[in-house]
Amino acid sequence: MKVYGFFTEPASYTLDLIDNVYDIMSIDYCFLNSHSKAYASFKGKKYVFLDKMRIVDRIKHLLYVRRKYDIIIFNSYDTLSFFFILLINVFSITKKYIAIESDTQLLMPKNYLKRSLKYLYLSFVFQNNHVFGLAGGNYSHKDLFRYYGMKEDRIFLMPMMVDNSKFYVEKKIFPKPFTFLFVGRLVSCKNIEHLIQQFNIIFSDKDAVLKIVGDGRQGEYLIDKYTSEKVIFKGKKFNKELITEYLSASCFVFPSLFEPWGLVVNEALSAGIPVIARKEVGACLDLINGKQTGFIAEDMPDFGQMMLTLFNDSELLYNYSKNASDLMKNNWNYKKYKLCMMKFINTLSK
Repeated sequence: MKVYGFFTEPASYTLDLIDNVYDIMSIDYCFLNSHSKAYASFKGKKYVFLDKMRIVDRIKHLLYVRRKYDIIIFNSYDTLSFFFILLINVFSITKKYIAIESDTQLLMPKNYLKRSLKYLYLSFVFQNNHVFGLAGGNYSHKDLFRYYGMKEDRIFLMPMMVDNSKFYVEKKIFPKPFTFLFVGRLVSCKNIEHLIQQFNIIFSDKDAVLKIVGDGRQGEYLIDKYTSEKVIFKGKKFNKELITEYLSASCFVFPSLFEPWGLVVNEALSAGIPVIARKEVGACLDLINGKQTGFIAEDMPDFGQMMLTLFNDSELLYNYSKNASDLMKNNWNYKKYKLCMMKFINTLSK
């Protein structure tokens, strides 16, 4: 069967997925947007960007894809391009398979009107017999499709993935002082201020530092208020510089109040760093819970105590580090992704 993928943006992890899976499996693709919030360098390779096309050419491309391909994969379900192809499929005699690859967890909007509108729209989409769900994780991500009426036999795992090989080390060396690392945008939902406060309360008299990599709306405020010899803001880092930060850390801390998945968890575990994350982080259930690769915290006092546990227990730190590296190297990798993709395609072929 011929497969075509619509990626939202040319982020680094997307381009790695193309190199390691899509190109190898001869799956064609394009991007809905030419700009990405997640840094990527894609010089030397030509890509198709829908947002750079005239509206007429964009429609022609969408019609061409629907006519020529058997399976059409979208990385979103809230774009005009997706809705256009979905509606054509609904009213066409010849049906094509449409798959939604999603890292979205099942969460109910607090606003009743938003909740109702979301239910109406997603029920219409997910209950269509020619629409399939490709969930980034095995738990809340699959529950999203189930809740809005998608049948179990149309839901597949398509694991959220980074190029783990970029972060592997044969033997993890833990630095002195003990180094906690955060990587992400400096915005309120990342909960960085409470992370710093917990660190300052518990580790003010201990041989430990907290490194914060990234920038964002809260950056200037946090830097002005909390910069010290023990709380170090590193700014934005990419590629080799970012990998160096992971390899130079003892423990990764991710206290987000909301995170659909959190690919930084993949990156940290691949580098052999145990992860402490709040329960709201989507990657927790697949990559931490029951895997002995780190801790899942209920709240920030709990989070701080988990930081102290790993700081005090070098044997536990080492064991979690090895488990983390082994999990990403032997299980949650591009081989798994390709197997999941083949299972999905083969199921539809039958």
